[in-house]
Amino acid sequence: MEFWRFDTTNPALGPLLESSYDPLIVTLSIAISCFAGLTALMLADRMLASSSAMVKAWWNIGGAVAMGCGIWAMHFSAMLAFSVEGHAHMEYTLGLTVLSLVPAILGSGAALHFMAHPNLKAHQLVGGALLMAVGIGSMHYTGMEAMRMEGLRYDFLFFCLSIGVAFLLALAALYLHFRVRKLPALSENGMTLVAGVFMGFAVAGMHYTAMGASRFYEVPVPVGHGALLSDGAMAATIGGFAGLILGLSLLATWMDRQKAIQRMLEQLANTDALTGLPNRAHFRQCLELALSRSRRQGTRLAVFFMDLDDFKTINDSLGHATGDRVLEEFAMRLVGPIRSEDTVARFGGDEFIILVQDLNMPEDAAKTAERLLQAMEPPIEFDDWKLHAQASIGISIYPDDSERADELIQQADAAMYRAKSDDLGYHFFDQTLTDRAMLRVRLVNDLRDALKEGQLFLQYQPLVNLRTGEWVGLEALARWRHHQEGDISPSLFVPLAERTGLGVQLGEWALRQACHQGRRWLDDDLEFGRIAVNIAAPQLARPGFVSQLRHILEATDFPARCLELEITESSLMHSDQATIDRLHEIRSMGVSLAIDDFGTGYSSLSYLKSLPINKLKLDRTFIQGVLTDPRDQAIFRAMADMGISLGFTVLAEGIETEAQGQCVLQLGCRMGQGFFFARPSDVDVITVALRGAAERAPVSLPLRPSVVRGGSGAEW
Repeated sequence: MEFWRFDTTNPALGPLLESSYDPLIVTLSIAISCFAGLTALMLADRMLASSSAMVKAWWNIGGAVAMGCGIWAMHFSAMLAFSVEGHAHMEYTLGLTVLSLVPAILGSGAALHFMAHPNLKAHQLVGGALLMAVGIGSMHYTGMEAMRMEGLRYDFLFFCLSIGVAFLLALAALYLHFRVRKLPALSENGMTLVAGVFMGFAVAGMHYTAMGASRFYEVPVPVGHGALLSDGAMAATIGGFAGLILGLSLLATWMDRQKAIQRMLEQLANTDALTGLPNRAHFRQCLELALSRSRRQGTRLAVFFMDLDDFKTINDSLGHATGDRVLEEFAMRLVGPIRSEDTVARFGGDEFIILVQDLNMPEDAAKTAERLLQAMEPPIEFDDWKLHAQASIGISIYPDDSERADELIQQADAAMYRAKSDDLGYHFFDQTLTDRAMLRVRLVNDLRDALKEGQLFLQYQPLVNLRTGEWVGLEALARWRHHQEGDISPSLFVPLAERTGLGVQLGEWALRQACHQGRRWLDDDLEFGRIAVNIAAPQLARPGFVSQLRHILEATDFPARCLELEITESSLMHSDQATIDRLHEIRSMGVSLAIDDFGTGYSSLSYLKSLPINKLKLDRTFIQGVLTDPRDQAIFRAMADMGISLGFTVLAEGIETEAQGQCVLQLGCRMGQGFFFARPSDVDVITVALRGAAERAPVSLPLRPSVVRGGSGAEW
């Protein structure tokens, strides 16, 4: 553009010519502009969704060409709508017409580059708008020069205004693109449509504002030009060229978007929503493919089945939100020790499963298990909590254990339970584990009917005064006599009850049965002190537990002073205020409260101040080394002294020998429980002992005073 385009004092210029627009073609030009804006935004979304820099670059180049052609087509279609007095048919210089496409493409490329940013900063917003305005402004005024209009002049103020308007509209279009994209009230297609229409109106507004700066004067002497395009040729060029480019761009965008949606749906179907790991279905597919590969190549592979120890306690005491954060951290740690060709997946709940390929020897699997366990050792820290989340791992090997995918998973699961029960960290599969796993499956189904059929019953173990040998209370312990399997260990069926949601029902049954039996003993004038009943965390967490307890006491006519509720320390580690209030209400009824397994909860002792506790039952693990280990003696004495100084009754669990009983007494504990004094016994045996004690009081009547390994059995 020459400087004389601003000079209106040239004597060769004739009078100012009138100009006008065809409304129909103006509308068509705006529609083309909106179509170009919509295409640009769809291409920007494809750039944003692409993870590869190379793919982003190709979308940017293709989008720049498509959008530039759309803006170029809008300009010249708008020029077809424009007519000047005495120039019914415009003509255009071919070279400048083609050249005007270049700045349109460059400006569009800059705009797309900035629109594809997920988070646009202020300087990027201004820079993108400026480049877009310069590109479209250059395209416009270059296209104007392509017209065969020697009398064209520009008003300088309007010329500057057109550039400013172009910048402001480009700035508004880019800003709106980001604002509309984040509005939750609109669908994704609706957001793209709104932003695309605004983009189209912005580009059209730039053009028609710039046309306001144009002045056309009559020039008597025509000047020769090179090759010219007529109105008809220009219209055909615009329609064919722009339509082809924009149509192909929309088609490519739509096809790529459909593929992206398909990939997203496949990812959702194969990914765990919480951890982002592959889910169970995806893992099975990976395992089947790996087995096929191992068969062809003659290599081994291993399946690791992992479970978080005591995860249920974390969920019950700290809530599911905290449990989810623990699972997320656990999943992140699992990925570290695993090679890229192996697979880590979430199987369900707190269970994870890992596929390790190309094993030379089974011992290689053991090394991997040790690395996994080592990764779990550091505590999980967030907010003000520091939690230890240890894992148990079961391992099955192809082809040593099985050649089928389902069997390998089941075998690893069975081995995991063995590792958990024996506190081994990890364990390899063998056939006996499968038999025990099948037994657990049968017992889960049978446990639901055990309460109705009377297979469950209570045994009682005395609590003893270590100085006098007198019984000062009884602990009620749940037992299961299966009609086919015989006596089922509480260490097996109690965890099954908790896993299947029967823990609350079983706890209510045990509480009711103990109160009924206590009432019968009182009616027979038999003194037993207190009956202690174990309460599970889910029971205590229920808002209606206090009302249920009060109803059971009233229905059985059992005095509250004769009842003691035992709650494990792990259940009370992080009690909320509602649970503490519930405990105070229970205490106000006259029911005694005891902390069971004290010393194993890994928690601060400050919680003892806020809990209305009567008794501390020191865990049996502290008794095992009390005769030989000075450190165990020091720990035991410290806990006993602390409990007594706080006003608690202190009782030692798991006393199996006379020497242990004497040592515990010397260390400051005056009450005990264990096989040395009496094994858990049926009601009839306890009743006979209570009657004998009543006739010859005070008398200590130990039941089978033999030393038995393994402690006093699982409790409820």
